[in-house]
Amino acid sequence: MKLSMHMIANRIYFLDMEINLSDSDPPVLKSARLVYATDCAYIYAEGSDTICAAESGSIRLRDVNLAEGFDIIQSVFDFYDDWQQNILELVLQRSYQDLVDACFRVFHNPMIMFDADCKVLGMSSQYGENDVDREWAYLSRHGYSSIQALEYMKSYYPDHDFEYEKILPFHFKGTILNCEGITGALIYQNEFFLRINVIEKERPLNYGDYQILEMLLHIMHQHLEKKEGEKEKNAENSVFFSLLNRDAVDDEKLARKLDYAGWKVSDEYQIVLVCPKRTEMSAKAAEVLRTTIMNIFPESRIVGGENAFILIWNLSKCGSFKRERVRLLLEQTEADVSMSLWMEGIYNVWHLYRQAKSAQNMKTWFSGETDRIFDFYKAAADHILLSGDMEDMVYACHPDVRRLWLREQEEKDGLFATFSSYLKHERSVLNTSQDVYIHRNTLLYRIRKIKEFLESDLDDAYTRNYMQLSVMVLELYEMLRKNQP
Repeated sequence: MKLSMHMIANRIYFLDMEINLSDSDPPVLKSARLVYATDCAYIYAEGSDTICAAESGSIRLRDVNLAEGFDIIQSVFDFYDDWQQNILELVLQRSYQDLVDACFRVFHNPMIMFDADCKVLGMSSQYGENDVDREWAYLSRHGYSSIQALEYMKSYYPDHDFEYEKILPFHFKGTILNCEGITGALIYQNEFFLRINVIEKERPLNYGDYQILEMLLHIMHQHLEKKEGEKEKNAENSVFFSLLNRDAVDDEKLARKLDYAGWKVSDEYQIVLVCPKRTEMSAKAAEVLRTTIMNIFPESRIVGGENAFILIWNLSKCGSFKRERVRLLLEQTEADVSMSLWMEGIYNVWHLYRQAKSAQNMKTWFSGETDRIFDFYKAAADHILLSGDMEDMVYACHPDVRRLWLREQEEKDGLFATFSSYLKHERSVLNTSQDVYIHRNTLLYRIRKIKEFLESDLDDAYTRNYMQLSVMVLELYEMLRKNQP
């Protein structure tokens, strides 16, 4: 394992020494030598002291003879080699608690590891429940981050997204969080996988600690790359990934994840798909694109795929999707952007994801489109006609019509049947009144009530055709469901 001078100093911080190191101190040192050698720590005597020198500076061990000083520095290299091997074994075994405890030997400070859903995977057992701050106590008791702490973090650092940013320092002075340190995220295949926090308590954290944390995350990333199968790789990942792939979801974990975001299961959601026109991106390019999307759409949650980024947008929380911001995104990168319909219920995002992908594939059919973002809404009627899957057709129905249909199942006041007839008779009040056998004034009252419920414009020809097709699909679905044995 290659070391920096800061990493060496951190290991022997308890000795009487004088440190003179530059900020430019890369981990390139392979061993200790009594004669100068490239990429090695040069050990020599100066009076009664021993000097450990490299291009980035020096460490003076006071009142330590050369033989003893050389043994001390070389033992640091030996220690880190053994530690790295131990960490590799623990990562392979997924023994995260043991891994966190093993890291105390290099950080000499409290450390905690979270998964993508803010669940504790391990926290330094060298510290008791009340040894750090209130949040540490909460984590010790409950095993998950508190919503209050997450809200405090967002308010204290409004420009940072602690779920996705890689390595950065933090400094909190509050009643819940009262600590400082460094935090690092493991991003795998453009998706947040886990986070490690190191809290400054026993000794000041420095550049060497950043390097160790970066190495630790790199080791874990390499381990993930060796595994096969997308589901296995994402087994510990966000519940949002599971929702988008229609995998089984832990309801309690999902509820906690939504609480952290301030969302509800019953909120209205939409999916926006960003697909770079370059079919293959380097890890760096993918990281830059993710950061750009995060900066432009901080309200959304982002799930990364191999060739695309998926934005989960909460309309109930954030209002309509901010289409004007797409121009800012497209100024940064060439990408195809598509969006789904909107629908109530977080469990429906799988259908919305399919719609966004379908819109991406059907975009070329609409050569007259000039907007850089393509709505599934514009292709929904064609999608229904081509689908052949009744469930898919039902979820692709016009959102207003679907909501009116779902409302009818609760209210049973005949508004859906009235609307069906109204569209079938091309909005003729006379013909509709005769068809549904109600007085003209009663019909006008119902039509006014329906229009207040609808969000789309009935004067638009495509919208009317799409709505009428949706009504036909839902009526067919009802008929098939009733005739099932």
